[in-house]
Amino acid sequence: MSLHKLTLSHLESLLLRACDDLRGNMDASEYKEYIFGMLFLKRASDLFDQRREELKKEFKAKGMTEAASKKLLAHPDQYSGKYFYVPEAAHWSNVKHLKENVGTGLNKALAAIEDSNIDALQDVLSGINFNKKIGQRTLGDDILADFIQNFEKIPLRDEDFEFPDLLGAAYEWLIKFFADSAGKKAGEFYTPAEVVRICVEIADPQPNMSVYDPTVGSGGMLIQSRDYLQECGHDPRNLALYGQESIGTTWSICKMNMLLHGIAHADIRQEDTLKNPAHMDEGNELRRFDRVLANPPFSQNYSKKELKFAGRFSVFMPEKGKKADLMFVQHMLAVLKADGKLATVMPHGVLFRGGEEREARKYFIDKGYLEAVIGLPSNLFYGTGIPACILVMNKAGAKDRKHVLFINADREYREGKAQNFMRPEDLDKIVHAYRQGKNIPAYAQLMAKEDIAAEDYNCNIRRYVDNAPPPEPHDVRAHLHGGIPTVEIEALSRYWNNYAGLKESCFAPRQLPSPAGGRGVGGEGEGVYAVREKTLGYAALTQHTESAYADFTTPLKDKRAIAAHVAQHPGVIERHATFMTQLEQWWQKNLPLVEALAADTKKPQPHTGNVYALRRILLASIAETFKNQNLLSPYQVRGAFANYVNQLKADLKSIAASGWGAELIPDDEILQSQFPQVLAEQEQAHARLAELQALFAAADEDDFEDSDETGVLPSDEVKALKAELKDINTRAKLAKKEGQKDEWAALTNEAAAIEKNLTTHKALEDEAKALKAAIRSTEKKQDELVEAARAKISRDEARQVIVERLGRLLLESYRAYLRADQRACVAAIENLWSKYAVTAKEIEAARDAASTQLREFLVELGYE
Repeated sequence: MSLHKLTLSHLESLLLRACDDLRGNMDASEYKEYIFGMLFLKRASDLFDQRREELKKEFKAKGMTEAASKKLLAHPDQYSGKYFYVPEAAHWSNVKHLKENVGTGLNKALAAIEDSNIDALQDVLSGINFNKKIGQRTLGDDILADFIQNFEKIPLRDEDFEFPDLLGAAYEWLIKFFADSAGKKAGEFYTPAEVVRICVEIADPQPNMSVYDPTVGSGGMLIQSRDYLQECGHDPRNLALYGQESIGTTWSICKMNMLLHGIAHADIRQEDTLKNPAHMDEGNELRRFDRVLANPPFSQNYSKKELKFAGRFSVFMPEKGKKADLMFVQHMLAVLKADGKLATVMPHGVLFRGGEEREARKYFIDKGYLEAVIGLPSNLFYGTGIPACILVMNKAGAKDRKHVLFINADREYREGKAQNFMRPEDLDKIVHAYRQGKNIPAYAQLMAKEDIAAEDYNCNIRRYVDNAPPPEPHDVRAHLHGGIPTVEIEALSRYWNNYAGLKESCFAPRQLPSPAGGRGVGGEGEGVYAVREKTLGYAALTQHTESAYADFTTPLKDKRAIAAHVAQHPGVIERHATFMTQLEQWWQKNLPLVEALAADTKKPQPHTGNVYALRRILLASIAETFKNQNLLSPYQVRGAFANYVNQLKADLKSIAASGWGAELIPDDEILQSQFPQVLAEQEQAHARLAELQALFAAADEDDFEDSDETGVLPSDEVKALKAELKDINTRAKLAKKEGQKDEWAALTNEAAAIEKNLTTHKALEDEAKALKAAIRSTEKKQDELVEAARAKISRDEARQVIVERLGRLLLESYRAYLRADQRACVAAIENLWSKYAVTAKEIEAARDAASTQLREFLVELGYE
């Protein structure tokens, strides 16, 4: 057992190893419930032991006899709240020794713990089946026994954790991991955290409120509501959480999520929300809630048959045509208190389609319920690339509401490979615009209800907030005769104001040559472009002064030189250095506040032990410090810091709960500084294993050809060759027995050739097995080396290393924003170069020269 407490990063790595054992045998969407189930089983058993030891001490202190103590310890009533009674059959001390019929043994253990805690766990674990068929087979005993041993290495008592909610954070990480792996299926149980955050901040739940999610999924909306309350300095226990989910496995994941977060009071029901809402009040009427947050499944059908509480719906949508979206919204409104607020994700279609959806929008707007419509970027969600929006309904002040706020944030995001992501500054800007409730050009617009009615209640966001970028300007004179229009250069004034001298180093004023003569206007041999200029009204070329156009300076005659020129320009370097110096000074000034976060600090502050209080203090401070600079927007300044804290939240919580422990120094940093050769060996082994695995996968493709002569064989061919070899050997034995020497020799040679091919292939398989074993061995060696190194680090030394890392990561997070601004500047200058560096006349001359050369070639070849 480690001498150090378990950190989130270490727990994540241990869970990832457990996933690795199953990854090659089944999809993530299939094995996620195995991971969740095993994690819950181990946690329940460890907590049971923890509680039993506490009770033993308590009973002994009361002078209770051993017999009486033993009787009470075996009583399930002693284990409530976050504790579960674990019967002998489900106890980890028995589970970890399972070697035969392992799947059945695990199923029995889950059933036993569920049956012993039926009030809290009814149906939560019964859906997990370790004997489930994957294709044509089930997981073997060896695989499941190894899988169990991964969890044997994970200590899950409270005392083992760096901070109290570590297991909940790990569970959320697992849900995100499985969502990333599951693709389209992820939409059933996961909403991107950024979208959840927007909904929560807009809803702004307060202490003693109730929060409800009618399509709860894995529970992200409820968990983040609780976290938000804590961020605002309130007790998260003063928030009543309710949820409903129709899919059994997803409901089970949500229940375990709540329990592993220590939220035993969350009331999560399994039922179809539209058909049968499950939360009732004392009078057997629908329960009302202060806040409703949801991301319902998009574009579903529904049925009016057996629909309970039909009064929830003022406008019934068609049962077919996949238009149940606004049925969910009407349900949410129906269960909202008279002063309540809801925020729900919706597909864009509900904003502009006619028919019953138009009538529903009219109802929302005429009643004053619709407060805001927020357009989100496309491709944010798993399983669909369609753009979505957030509808905000607010019953508070509905009678007096005269406007609807439209926010168009569909262009504010970071592009990813498989899907897009909203950046911290994008979230901050949306929430800020909503809370301000004012017009922001090309971003937010307050629209009078009468104006929306005049548009037939069409709520298409771009109808009211057009955020399309202005058309790219093109100066015909510059295209023809060269030069860059100064008006387009000045349009980039933001960069010139920030980076002193950069504009002058890139552009030089030009004196325009007379356009008369040659190919110019009015000259002999007047060109087609000059004639076009006359037609377009650009004939008076001599009226242009030298200040209207500029040329690229000599260093920028080649487009490829622009990036290096900007990066090396003193104005850019100095401005970035000034910003970073100011940031470093801010960090040093506020470092005592960070150090006072630790539980073992010698100088406690009001925020000691409270990460969220520290976040509020530092976020306000850094926003104030950088409010008068124009290099980063206020949204970027706040967003970058919020993202920095979010990424390090687990470490900061560990510091707050456990002080400056050496376990917070990442393994990689210890290995890189003290054992670089071990890392190098591991990287080399991983690279070769990945190469072999890719080779085996390629061999099973239909069009595979072993062009590199690796000797790898398709798996079907291996089976066929083994069968053929067996047949040949049988025939060879028969030929030898019957004295057919020539036949025996031919068959022996044929068998030798097949054996050679199989041996070569097997050597590759053996190498892959050896690499896997070596990687496991090296991982174990790494763990031992890191553990030994950590044991030698004092808490003061750890504090110095951790503080240095926190500062380094803060600087790097803002440095990334500065690099992004620099890249944007380069792109803007390159755009001008692409448009104007080569004139139309030069293109025309090059074309004429190429035509002349082509004619000469044709004459030489005898074609003319």
